[in-house]
Amino acid sequence: MNKDEILEKSRAENHDEREAAIRDQSLRWMLITMTVLSVAFACLRAYGGQSVTDLTVVVCGSVGVTFLYRFMKTKQIYFLVLSIMLLAVAVVSLIRFILEY
Repeated sequence: MNKDEILEKSRAENHDEREAAIRDQSLRWMLITMTVLSVAFACLRAYGGQSVTDLTVVVCGSVGVTFLYRFMKTKQIYFLVLSIMLLAVAVVSLIRFILEY
């Protein structure tokens, strides 16, 4: 396979590494923003005497699933441990949320 064939095959696949990197970075910023805003709202709600279990379920569940996906792709135990811990907190918070209502 010569250089021109490789270049033509690459263009046919239409896979842009820059676009994938931008997408990954945008998802990372979305996750950070969601977490920071949820923590801020949880603090405000806790200060007002309201329950924060629903926000805990959303944040811990979504971040836990993110780490679980990263574990499945990389097989790094660190991500598995984080996902198990966060998903456990999400399940406990969900049970508390259900029992409160």
